[in-house]
Amino acid sequence: MSGFYDPAQRDPSVSRRPQNRRDDAWIEDLLLRVPLGRVATVYRGEDDRVWPFVTPLAFAYRPGSRDLVYHTNVVGRLRANTEQAEAQGHPATFEVTETGALLPSTSPLELSVQYRSVIVFGTARVLRGEDARAALTTLSERVFPGLRVGTHTRPITDADLARTAVYALSIERWSGKENWADGAAQEDGWPELPAHLAAPFVPGSRA
Repeated sequence: MSGFYDPAQRDPSVSRRPQNRRDDAWIEDLLLRVPLGRVATVYRGEDDRVWPFVTPLAFAYRPGSRDLVYHTNVVGRLRANTEQAEAQGHPATFEVTETGALLPSTSPLELSVQYRSVIVFGTARVLRGEDARAALTTLSERVFPGLRVGTHTRPITDADLARTAVYALSIERWSGKENWADGAAQEDGWPELPAHLAAPFVPGSRA
């Protein structure tokens, strides 16, 4: 079982379920539409122990350079992790999800949720100077559609860049998955679900 999921033997960007896989155009559309994601990095301590971290943040996809850009505080876990392998880039994984309704079922294993998701695999690095300014501009304008840096906000200054860490994750591989079924499979031999659980519903929409 473990060998089946060894990234050296099997491309981790290939989904196990072909019916849920989506193509590059679909992946790019989701990355351009969703403004929030989670980046996974690792820190290797002096004792050689590896510590994984997941950081939720706003991001922007840049099709021209085929990368994702994001920023955090000038110091912290994400920067420390990313700068460990600055020369060749730090291995990183990025996840983006769009969710819909919860799908009730009489089977515990068929309880489900409508989702669209993308996983990106690549290497991350810290940007500096004009590269950081350009990335931060793209990020600001993508997260806030219609906003223009320098028109609706003041320009990004060198002092601003000194107060934040800006990153680019170069994309090597990606995978897109979608399961937006109208309902979940039900298990035969069980009574129907009570009315308040019988139909799909959006989390938070019920008292």
